[in-house]
Parts: sequence; structure tokens; C-alpha cells
Amino acid sequence: MKRFFMWVLVAVLLVSILPAGAESQKFSVSWLGIFDTQITLMGFMESQEEFNKVADETAKRLTEYNRIFDAYNSYPDLHNLWYVNRFAHQAPVEIPGELYSLIAWCKEKWESGMRETNIAMGAVLSIWHDYRTAGLEHPETAALPPMAELEEAALHTDFDQVILDDEKQTVYFADPRIKLDIGAVAKGFSADLIGEYLRQAMPSFLLSLGGNILSGEGPRDGRKHWGVSVESPFDPSIFNSANYLDVLYVDGLSVVTSGDYWRYYIVDGEKYHHIIDPDTLMPARHMRANTIVCESSTLADFMTTSLFVLSVEDGMKLVESMEGVEALWVLDSGEILMSSGMANYARSLGASAYQ
Repeated sequence: MKRFFMWVLVAVLLVSILPAGAESQKFSVSWLGIFDTQITLMGFMESQEEFNKVADETAKRLTEYNRIFDAYNSYPDLHNLWYVNRFAHQAPVEIPGELYSLIAWCKEKWESGMRETNIAMGAVLSIWHDYRTAGLEHPETAALPPMAELEEAALHTDFDQVILDDEKQTVYFADPRIKLDIGAVAKGFSADLIGEYLRQAMPSFLLSLGGNILSGEGPRDGRKHWGVSVESPFDPSIFNSANYLDVLYVDGLSVVTSGDYWRYYIVDGEKYHHIIDPDTLMPARHMRANTIVCESSTLADFMTTSLFVLSVEDGMKLVESMEGVEALWVLDSGEILMSSGMANYARSLGASAYQ
């Protein structure tokens, strides 16, 4: 899963109360551990008690999504992703609706021709995961995966070999060596699922799911939009506002970033990050980071990975062809490029929390 941080320009860990007499107050809470990241929920409610009820339900649901999408742990009562990757080649496996919907959504994108983000690349990505983990644990012996091993694994990444049955809600692997890796979309999909609940229970909210930002209605403190900061991939810091490259003002939208600066390891003095180009089978080198703004957090998550493995020129063409999707690129030179509609959100282009 992506490890990057985009932090809202508010005091995330503090509770801020509106002046006496206001109908709503702002509350926030953070959790560690779910999806192996920090999750922060803030929103406007009439009382702490009401906010706590929403927060408790949010944590409960996210914990269950984490179990369903978990590729590394098994649970006796659940056919989760771990179970699918181990048994779906033997016979069709009936899976929870959330996992089925996620896989089906990704396959629809694959069949439409958007193949830069392929969740059936698990055979390749698991090799990189193992070498990265070993390199982090023992830096003195860090090594790259042999290309021959990666190329052999790449023969087993054809999403067409993942067979879905909509009626029975089952998944079957026609290629017994296929493995799914949903790290590029799992948090975004979970954000959309919990967003359906939050929009009813607490309409004015902001959720940071390990950096995947989902916003509800604007904050009830006079602003129309939430402010979300985009941090620098060159010197990321969750505490230093000087490292923010820009601020994006949104409500009812998602903001997601992919970058090369959180999940990586060093081999012979060179950094190798976790976003793997399906053509070269090596970490993509077109940029340092990109950010997507759109309504769907699932699509935003999916698109950040897709843009990372595309050239900036091809990525720009793709974004400009999609309605309701905007993007920001940070190049290795430090240059920042934006799609045409980003002027509606970026402070550097004149956007404001009050407009």
C-alpha cells in the first residue's frame, strides 16, 4: 500500500470548538494500526457524544475492510484476499461483497484498456516486496530481484485469467500462479465505502486514510472548502508546513497522492521505490510524485498509480480526456505541472477556502 502523507491545514490532533451558540463543533480523532497507517477523522457535530458514535462506527467498519483486503493474514471466519490468493486456483471461491466489488471494478478498468494499474501483478510485486523487506532488515546485503525471476513471474499477470461470477460472487484463477495485489486501490475503495456512511451520519467531515483524503461537505466554520496540503517529496515532513508544495481546496472530493519517498530501499546507493512499471518490471522513473483530485477515492487511488508509470505527456493527455479528474505532477527537477482544471482547487492558481 502507498505510504505517503498529505495533511490538512488544521490541527489534526486537537479538538477545536466553535464559539458559544454555534450549532456544530469540530472534533477529531486518530487511530494507528488499521491498514498499517495512521487514520484521522474530523468533522462537525453538535456534541462530543454524537461524534464519538460516528467515530466508533467508522473504526469498526474500517477494521473489517482491513481484514477483508488483507493479503498477509488469514482469519478463520473470512475468505479474504489472503484466502483468495492461496485457494482460488483450485476452485471458485465465494468472497465478501466488498472484495468482489473491488476486483470487479479493477477488471472493468482493465477491460476498458486502462492497464497501467493491474492488480493481477501480484506475482511480480510479491518478489519486489520480499527483496525490499530483506533490504530494509539487512541493508548491508540489500539486492535487486534478478530480472529473470521477474520476467518469469510476469508471465502470470494476465487479468483475463481471473474469472468472476457476478451471480455467485466467486473468483477463480485460470492461471494457478496468478496472485492479486490490491495495494493500489484498497485504501481508496475503503474510503469510498466508509464515505457512504459518513455522508449520512456526519455530512461535514474530512477523512485521512493514510494520506488518501476524502472530504464531505465543507467545514461549518465559515469556510466553503477543506484545505488539503501537498507535501514535498524532496523533504517530506508531517510537522513542517514549509515543505508543503501547495494547498488544494475541496469539498465532496478525494485527494490522493503517489510518491517515491516513503516505501523504498537502497541498493548500492540508489533508491528503489515500490511503484513498479509493468513494462520494465522496475520502479517507474518518470516523476517524484503525483496527486489526483476527483470524486471517487477508488479512481483517485487507481489513477495515481497509473500516472506514475506513464510519461508525464501521456499522463497529461489521459487526465485531460477524463471528465472530473485533475492532476498535479512533481518532477525530479522540482518542477510542478498541473492539468487545466486544477485552477479550481490549487491555492497557487488562485483557489481559496472561502470561494
